[in-house]
Amino acid sequence: MAKKIERMIFCAKCDKEMQEIVLPRYEYEDFYVLHHINAYNCNNCGKIFFTESQAKQMKAKTEQLKKHSFGFERKITISGKSLVVTIPIELASHLHIAQGQKVKLYPIANEGLMIRKM
Repeated sequence: MAKKIERMIFCAKCDKEMQEIVLPRYEYEDFYVLHHINAYNCNNCGKIFFTESQAKQMKAKTEQLKKHSFGFERKITISGKSLVVTIPIELASHLHIAQGQKVKLYPIANEGLMIRKM
C-alpha cells in the first residue's frame, strides 16, 4: 500500500504553515472563471498560494474554456443621440434574441454591462 506524502508549505510573507483549501471560484485569467480550485491559504496573513502543478492545471482549464467560449469585438457607433453596439447574429441566436425584442441593460461595476431579456 502506497503512503501519501504530505508536503508542508510555508507562507513567503510571514513564514507560517499554509493550509490546503478549495476556492469555490477563481479567475486565473480575466473573464475566465474556474470552479473548485485547490490552493494553499495562510491563516495568519491571508495570502493565497498555488503550486506549480496547480498553476499548470488552472492554465489548462482556462485554455479549455477559451476553446469552448466565444466572444465578439464591436466598435461603438452613434445613432441620433445614442451610442450603439451591434449584436452579432451568432450571439443573438445563441441568446434567443430577435429584432424588436426588449432587453434591459445593467451596469457591472465600471467594467461593462449585462443584457437581460425581458
